[in-house]
Amino acid sequence: MSLISDEKFKEMLTQSSLPVRASYRPGEVCSILGISPRTFWRLTEQYDDPEGTGPRNPNSLDSYLLRSHRRVRYNEILAYLNRNNTYERRNAPDPRQMLIFD
Repeated sequence: MSLISDEKFKEMLTQSSLPVRASYRPGEVCSILGISPRTFWRLTEQYDDPEGTGPRNPNSLDSYLLRSHRRVRYNEILAYLNRNNTYERRNAPDPRQMLIFD
């Protein structure tokens, strides 16, 4: 199981022409993750962490409001990438099962 390192994430920021900062605006997060604005809002609306141990849905994104503008922390984007990378690997279909459909 491969986790996305801090260096790899910084390379993603470089590819998106963004500096390393504590938090990012919605458009910047969309650029980093390669998602649409609609997907960004869906991911932030789905976030729920009642016990403080992590989100119920791994495919959700924690954000906060700064005045009336939404922001996502650097560490949350990195955690989101790692959650979804490991989730996909743990829950991916067995390649042998996929042969049934050939």
